[in-house]
Amino acid sequence: MNQDFKIMNLFSRISDFLLLNFLFIITSLPVITLGASVTALYSVNLKMVKNEESYVARDFFRSFRQNFKIATPAFLLFLLAGTLMGANIFISFQANGTFYLFLRTLATIFLISIIVCAKYFFPILARFQFSFKQIWMHIPHMIITQAGYFLFLVLLNIPVIFLIMYSVYTSFFVLIIGCIFGFAIFTYAEAFLFRKIFKGYERDCTTAHASRTNSI
Repeated sequence: MNQDFKIMNLFSRISDFLLLNFLFIITSLPVITLGASVTALYSVNLKMVKNEESYVARDFFRSFRQNFKIATPAFLLFLLAGTLMGANIFISFQANGTFYLFLRTLATIFLISIIVCAKYFFPILARFQFSFKQIWMHIPHMIITQAGYFLFLVLLNIPVIFLIMYSVYTSFFVLIIGCIFGFAIFTYAEAFLFRKIFKGYERDCTTAHASRTNSI
């Protein structure tokens, strides 16, 4: 009986991943909505790792609607900044010289910084009721104070980045797996790390909320 329950629970979780991945894909198709879609994806997975979710679709669309106004301009900002840095890197490879080497190095550092900030921005938005400014203020603090988990997060992403950059075939393979169930499962794995990173902040937010309630 217990074994049957575990099997049913496993199939239930798999179906949740498939549904979550599908919802993420269809809400990302307009591209401009990608920020809200990523936020909703993290929101559900951050709940799933603690078994706090109720209904996947309902939780997903609730987060999508609630965070759309912040997630959308943030995504466009990341996209613009990343595109500019990518263009600078491309241009710097078209010529030799110290100046172009400096340009390439500086653009690469900025591009990595943009990717790291984006990696933290949307999970923070998914978990906390922070303003745009508050999220930016928390990102460097979380990276510095939780450096160990930041390293684990980097190590988790390295294999995926390697496959994407290795060849067109491996990139296509990553895309296919991602479209089937990969996006949901990968962010689920990341959610374990983010819950560890967020633990102290969640406690502070709970304490602050309780203090405000008691003062009323």
